[in-house]
Amino acid sequence: MMARILVLDLNPMPTCPDLSIAYLVTPLRTAGFQVDLQPLVSKPAPPSLTHPADKLQAGQVELNLATLQTYLEHTQPALILVPNYLNHYAVIQGLAKCAQQLQLPLILGGACFNTASIEDLPLWLNIQGVSAVFVGAADWVIVDLIETALNKQDLSLWPGIYQNQYDNLELENITAPPLQELELLPIPDLSDFSWQHYPLASIPILTGRTTSLDDQQSVYSPRPVQAVLDELSIQAEQYQRKRFIFLDSSLNTNLAMWHGLIDKIQPIVPHCQWLATIYFDGENPLGLDFNTLVAARAAGLRHLNINLETSQILKQGKLSNTAIEAHRELVADAYQAGLSVRCLVKNSQALNNLADLPNTNDWVLRKLVETELKTSKPPVNTQLVNLPANKPPLKSFWQHYKPTLLMHKTHQTTEVNSLV
Repeated sequence: MMARILVLDLNPMPTCPDLSIAYLVTPLRTAGFQVDLQPLVSKPAPPSLTHPADKLQAGQVELNLATLQTYLEHTQPALILVPNYLNHYAVIQGLAKCAQQLQLPLILGGACFNTASIEDLPLWLNIQGVSAVFVGAADWVIVDLIETALNKQDLSLWPGIYQNQYDNLELENITAPPLQELELLPIPDLSDFSWQHYPLASIPILTGRTTSLDDQQSVYSPRPVQAVLDELSIQAEQYQRKRFIFLDSSLNTNLAMWHGLIDKIQPIVPHCQWLATIYFDGENPLGLDFNTLVAARAAGLRHLNINLETSQILKQGKLSNTAIEAHRELVADAYQAGLSVRCLVKNSQALNNLADLPNTNDWVLRKLVETELKTSKPPVNTQLVNLPANKPPLKSFWQHYKPTLLMHKTHQTTEVNSLV
């Protein structure tokens, strides 16, 4: 039997599995490694009369820096892998000290969402006990990386690996290439998540990858629409869930995927619901017209995160009225289509001053007040305002107009045939 690999999750989220870690766990298990995925919390639990070793036998231990060494001595992993580490410097220091005492290799990085700038690497590489840091997507190389480390061979031969010899820190290395051939990605293993304890948990889905390059450029690699649809069907059956969360920062960047999901997700997983984040630049429709939003609502979309491009909204330090009005119209259309909406502002060079935050906040509040004043009507007879307790509540906009809005959704969206 092959070696045991301990994968530590420093950002455990009880509402959703960590897809980035699942993409690492899956190829390792396929290769025959025993993968032990455990959450590591930063704060120790209250003291208990039960000895940690006894809890280990019962499988009840909560891993933290106080119980970690006992756990490592009991389970004897051959290597520790920590994918999501960037916000946990103090925890990594404690973990590295423990790994060094037990002479265990400790590798940071490898998750598809985690990148570290070259400037930040010395912070991690100078920690005694950290064997290496991998920068990039490691899906295709994670098995080879682990085998190289276990065989005590030279890890620096792999693009994306950075090491510190403690007396000579070298940061010149070959960047890991962008992930290609995404159609070959395996179905991620989400079995480590406690599905039985979280009946409302959603299945995370990623339809493409964006890789940051050394020259500040980004490369986007989409997955085939059919591969995503197959994954939806398989994961829904495997974990008995019909709720999905698409983790893409801009699902409508790939219009083939956006329209393909709208038209085909319900036949694949009937009665499913999903959440998505879309991109809006204030100028181009990008598949966000009212009819398409209605079709998305009919296809199960319930919540929409809207990514706003600050370079379009803030031009030369001034608000773009054209972009603002387009955004206002988009939010109104989404609301009328029956979607809940949240707006996210992408941090870019156009919004890089702390003073922008209160200014933006003041502007949003002012616009909310203006909108409320425009839409509000003079109060009518108070007898009409104070409705009887037994009077049924008024229908929401969506409930009232749902039959009309869905009446014309009897065909595929206009662009799907040419895109999918």
